[in-house]
Amino acid sequence: MLKRGFLLILIICNCEFSAQNLQQVLGAAYLAKTQDSSDYYFNKAKKLVKTDGEEGEYFFCKNARHLDYGNQDSSAYYGKLAIQKLKNLPNKNSLFTTYYNLGKLYKKRGEYDKGIAITIEAIKIAEANNEKGWIATFDNMLSLTYHDFENYPKGVYYGKKALAYHLTQEKPNQKKIYSNLNAVAINYDDWGNAKEALRYHHMVFKYIKGKDTLGINSTYNNIGNTLLKIKKFHEAEKWIKRAVKITDYNLKNNGDDNYYDYDQATHYTNLATIAYELSDFDKAEKMFLLAKKHAQKSKNAEKMRDYLFQVSIFNKKRKDLTKIVASQEEYIKLRDSVFNSERIQSVAEMEAKYQTEKKEKELLLAKNTLIQKEAETKKKNLWLLIASLIAGFIALIGYLFVRQQKARNSQQKQEFELRTAIAKIESQNELQEQRLSISRDLHDNIGSQLTFVISSIENLKFGIGNSNQKAETKLSQISNFTKSTITELRDTIWAMNTNEIVFDDLRVRILNFLDNARIAQETIDFDFNIDEGLKEVKLTSLVWVNIYRTTQEAVNNAIKYSDATKISIRVNEIGNQIQIQIQDNGKGFNMAEVNKGNGLFNMEKRITEIGGKFEIKSIANNGTSVKILI
Repeated sequence: MLKRGFLLILIICNCEFSAQNLQQVLGAAYLAKTQDSSDYYFNKAKKLVKTDGEEGEYFFCKNARHLDYGNQDSSAYYGKLAIQKLKNLPNKNSLFTTYYNLGKLYKKRGEYDKGIAITIEAIKIAEANNEKGWIATFDNMLSLTYHDFENYPKGVYYGKKALAYHLTQEKPNQKKIYSNLNAVAINYDDWGNAKEALRYHHMVFKYIKGKDTLGINSTYNNIGNTLLKIKKFHEAEKWIKRAVKITDYNLKNNGDDNYYDYDQATHYTNLATIAYELSDFDKAEKMFLLAKKHAQKSKNAEKMRDYLFQVSIFNKKRKDLTKIVASQEEYIKLRDSVFNSERIQSVAEMEAKYQTEKKEKELLLAKNTLIQKEAETKKKNLWLLIASLIAGFIALIGYLFVRQQKARNSQQKQEFELRTAIAKIESQNELQEQRLSISRDLHDNIGSQLTFVISSIENLKFGIGNSNQKAETKLSQISNFTKSTITELRDTIWAMNTNEIVFDDLRVRILNFLDNARIAQETIDFDFNIDEGLKEVKLTSLVWVNIYRTTQEAVNNAIKYSDATKISIRVNEIGNQIQIQIQDNGKGFNMAEVNKGNGLFNMEKRITEIGGKFEIKSIANNGTSVKILI
């Protein structure tokens, strides 16, 4: 019933709107429950036919109707008429369905040469119209037909070809994949490759599951059939009995009788074979009677052939001479009608012709493609030559322009660099003049004033004499402080007048500072170490002054507040950094309880201004460490 419904939809979709009445009548004719009712509607439809296309649809429906009801000769007659009328229509679905029906009909009657011929003819038309889905359908039909014709290698080839197409689709059709797997498996089975047959049969359950397995009774039977051939009789019987139950269920509940006799003929032939292999001759005879009934009703040559072949073996097993001769004669007669030498040769020639034509067509297509590509290549080469000449001309103009522009840019760059250099020199000169002016002012004004202060203090000391020792001591301290200030002023003036200072100069200044500190603080041990590799490292005057002043401040703080007995200064190179560490062993202080005064704040500010890092750590009763990273 599902098949009839599909065909009715196909008829409606393929006809013109103006033929709506004809479509309805043809649908009624096809779906009529009795032959008389069907003939009535077909006669009515015939009177409505006006064009070749409509007549083709009429013959197509007659072909399908007679095929479903077993009128094989009438089905073949109307199928041929339908093909003649439908060949020139743009929509090929009805044409391909007719070809499929005829291929199935010839296969059923055992006319395998005609079935293969009509299917190959359909494939050629499908290939010309690039109907890949129909090509796969006809490949599957060839696989089944070659199986029945006992050409199993060809059957496997066409079955796999159809399967490959459906597996590569974006939304694979599970029923068609099932049909392809089944076709490949039964060819492997009768070819004697049980392992591959079972593999392909069991693959079916990957695509068909649950209630849908009610539609694959043949797979259960075919698995049993393969197991039978490898002598696993009891296991085979379980699978085949399940196939019988599914087939009866479908007839009872779904009214599906299209393949009922065909399927049951196979099932009971296999069950009879298992019975006589297990020496249960009574059961085998009962099964063979059922197999014969269904094989005759199916009107399928292959089913009758399989039945007669197994009956002849059964008669040999039970040594019934009379029945052996009769069954063998009947089997040989049927086989000779199907597998005569002329038919075998005809099929071989037909296949060879098809493959030759296909290869010739492919070669011609390849040749035409090559000629077309050569023409396109010549055309492309010509355009490429023209484009190359144009590109070359443009490139030459561009090159000349770029060269001129580069020369202009180079000249402008040189002029800019010259102006920049002059401006830099002028700026440096101005800066140097400012430095010199500041240095002179510091030296002439502040320096001379500090020198006057020292002179005045010395005169006061001389005037006081030894009468006031306390005042003399205080004046000496002020004099020493002023002298120290003059020294630092000179250092600052020297740094201002120097663009780059090597690290060794900084080392000398720090050593001088420490020498003075030793004189002032005899109870403190001063230690100074510097990496030899740093002596030639160059510093800017700003970096030099800030490092020097920060180091001075750190040492002075240690002298004033730490009560230390040892102060050490270490200068090391760590990676691409210079580390200066000033450490004492004094009383230290609690970092959390001490606010940074101006001294600590200025030290940190000096170092961060030159891009360095300043770090101070102190622990009560455990000394203080100042670390500078530049």
